[in-house]
Amino acid sequence: MTGQPMDSTTPNPWASDASDFIPVDLPPETTVSSGGSPAAVPYYVPAPVPAPALAAEESWPTREMMAGHRGRFRHAATTSEPTKVTAPLSRRRPGLSLAAVVVLSLLAAFFAWVTAEPLWLALGHGDVGTATVTQCVGTGVGQRCVGDFTAIDGTLVERVTLLGVGTSGAGSSISARMVGVTSDQAYVGAALHGLHLRWLVGFALTMLCGLGIALATGSIRIPDRRSRRFAVGISLGAPLLLMVGFLAATF
Repeated sequence: MTGQPMDSTTPNPWASDASDFIPVDLPPETTVSSGGSPAAVPYYVPAPVPAPALAAEESWPTREMMAGHRGRFRHAATTSEPTKVTAPLSRRRPGLSLAAVVVLSLLAAFFAWVTAEPLWLALGHGDVGTATVTQCVGTGVGQRCVGDFTAIDGTLVERVTLLGVGTSGAGSSISARMVGVTSDQAYVGAALHGLHLRWLVGFALTMLCGLGIALATGSIRIPDRRSRRFAVGISLGAPLLLMVGFLAATF
């Protein structure tokens, strides 16, 4: 069998259609025509054929191989954060806590009592008058003086304790102030200049007693935040209620 020569008019059975190729900008191959001017001959590159999608059983790695890894990674992600452990509350002896609460409550009541009158006088409430010293015992901080208080309106209160007399002796008259005629003490001299200091110190000591009650009862160590705030509020509110009661009683 002899082959026949192929010319330009004979179709090539192995040739592909021009639509299956993509033209690219490559250096053109030049040919010289009869006129002497070069003619550009375009090159064609076959279009890329997309790879067929692999089935699920043909993918790599397979699902069977990744089954254990996914569970392990998920377990590691969930257990990477440290777990917060709440320390157990230490046991307290109820007898000691109860005794501390009683003692601190009595101290809070005392401080509230000595704070009430200076607070009213510092706010401008009270009667102004003259105190007559009748007797003094001791000197300095331990000095105790007794006298009679006469208000501006003529009201006389006998045998009241005079605070801040200083060097004044028996029989001397000093300007004084009292919260009311039912009170048993009058403030004179230096005691009138330290009214704000008196009630501020007394108020601070009263609140410290409330804080001590919160510590003694373990209120600040309650794990639940809402319950802890409620318990601490009661511990601090009880001394405040005592102070309000003494303020109402001495008005």
